[in-house]
Amino acid sequence: MRILAFVVVALALVLRYVSATAADERPQLTGVSTVRVANYGTPSTVIHDRERVNAILGELRRLRGKAWRRADTKLSCYATLALLNGSRPVTLFRISPEIVVERAQGKGQSSYSLDVARSDMPRTSALLAGIPPAKDCN
Repeated sequence: MRILAFVVVALALVLRYVSATAADERPQLTGVSTVRVANYGTPSTVIHDRERVNAILGELRRLRGKAWRRADTKLSCYATLALLNGSRPVTLFRISPEIVVERAQGKGQSSYSLDVARSDMPRTSALLAGIPPAKDCN
């Protein structure tokens, strides 16, 4: 009887851990066919070119290998990278010169923040430099 009680408790703990881990997972960066880029208050640029999309995804995957904080950092002036699978959103990145915030599209999913330098994402930084600047940002 004690062994059965122990097994039930252990199984409950494992299930709780697995469900908590699954709830905190960020979406995989696979199946992304399009990247929509815009600064706040400006028209967006849509990228369909496979080579350019893959370069951006490569930089974001490398960034994901770093230690992110599970927090939604407030940004006043930022660019938005929306990763899309067809027309369906996969995830959203808000990028400022010093911080990247990832906001998953699902309800109840956490946001993650990471301090960055321009050298961490040279292709993405070059892309952002080529679009109109955000309104009312210096």
